Amino acid sequence: MNLTDMEAGLYLRKSRADEDGQSVEDVLSRHQAILTEYAKNHHIHIIETYPEVASGDSLYARPQMLRLLEDVEAGQYDCVLCMDLDRLSRGRMRDQGIVLDAFKDSGTLIVTPEKVYDLSVETDEQYAELKTFISRQEYKAITKRLHRGRLRSVREGCYVQAAPYGYRNVTIDRKPTLEVFEPEAKYVRLMFDWYASGIGCLTISYRLKEMGARSATGIDIGERVIKRILKNPVYIGKVSWGQTKVVRRRDCKTRIAYAWDQWQVYDGIHPAIVEKEVWDKVQEIIKERYAPVKRDGTLKSSLAGIVRCEKCGGRMQRLPYKKLPPYLSCFRKGCSAMTRLDLVERAVLDCLADSLDELNMDAALGGKRSANLEIQRKRLGAIQNEMTAAEKKKARLYDFLEDGTYSKTEFRERMDAVKRLIENLERQEQEARSAIETAENRDPGKLARMLQTVLDGYWEADVAERNALLKSVIEVAWYQKDHKTKPTDFMLRVILKSV
Repeated sequence: MNLTDMEAGLYLRKSRADEDGQSVEDVLSRHQAILTEYAKNHHIHIIETYPEVASGDSLYARPQMLRLLEDVEAGQYDCVLCMDLDRLSRGRMRDQGIVLDAFKDSGTLIVTPEKVYDLSVETDEQYAELKTFISRQEYKAITKRLHRGRLRSVREGCYVQAAPYGYRNVTIDRKPTLEVFEPEAKYVRLMFDWYASGIGCLTISYRLKEMGARSATGIDIGERVIKRILKNPVYIGKVSWGQTKVVRRRDCKTRIAYAWDQWQVYDGIHPAIVEKEVWDKVQEIIKERYAPVKRDGTLKSSLAGIVRCEKCGGRMQRLPYKKLPPYLSCFRKGCSAMTRLDLVERAVLDCLADSLDELNMDAALGGKRSANLEIQRKRLGAIQNEMTAAEKKKARLYDFLEDGTYSKTEFRERMDAVKRLIENLERQEQEARSAIETAENRDPGKLARMLQTVLDGYWEADVAERNALLKSVIEVAWYQKDHKTKPTDFMLRVILKSV
């Protein structure tokens, strides 16, 4: 087939069939060189390259592939170059059909060094379907073999994952395992000792930060990380399997966590960091303090993904207790204090009711959009002035470090504070810009009808339906509460969507 002067896209993806010793970058670079040489010899013009660093399991987990399909469906290329047909898709049958249909409907050729596929030709279409089917079966067989091999290794005491905090991955007698990394292991022992003596995870995280402890990625060790460490049997020389399970629902994956008594736990060949007596005591305290979070794929909080901490911008998390109602909490040091989730939920609905009243009153009075716009524009100007001042303060900190005014510890603390301030201001700037855009484009009548729908049907709905109702009208709800204040003494700012 004559490919001269055709315009092409170049798709690259590393496969499990490639040599294990090579990095993704090396494989993609080698494939790009081969395909570029092929294009040069056949006078094909490569317009754009789509390098993918992702598994072939799901089409919707491959952003470059999705981008390529959009361009193919738009008819931007005469052909697409790839190393082999299964680089495009060896996932589920539905995914394979989507890929092949996109090339067939657009008349785009699939060009590999081995063969050129024209899916408008029946024989090429049949061959491509057969080849992708065989690739799918190979992929499933490889996945099963890998799974069985990993489980067999775990049963023999090997550790087949990335090393947890306090350890480093090593291979002994051709078996993957762990060795103690003392610069981190000393902090692990302190975590267990402190918790066994009655100190909570949040206080432990504060102490570790003061001691200069950092995670492998160089960040502070937070409360949730400490909880995971305290429950991990790897620290008493065990290896585990089956802690979680991934369930696919349509194009999304949900990770379900199993209870401790459902884990498969085996004796590891690596050394323990913590004494068994200390471990047992810690587990008893955890069972007494916390109600286990049942991650069974169902939504537990009607406010999930909606409420954020005003101080740090992080998502507020549902915190369940055995003898108390669930709370809404921010786990960062110095941030907003937690309060009962049901109180925040009620406050969110009150804000929606107030907004509905304002919209109805505004409609009766003929509208006040211009006044709201002016207020938001003034707010945006004030935020930008604060950002300029914060950036100047950040620049001065480097001068104070260089001339010795601040020690490294003081510099880091002050720099962290300035960075948090700038992040907060950037968030407020974006929020103000969105508010201006919303005020300019909002349809008050439509928003009022949507708010009325939410308020009318909220309490009769289940948790998932309530969450969906709130997300239909709320962009974000900003929460702030000072420590040692009454449960109802919190501030809430609800930002509505532009509709």
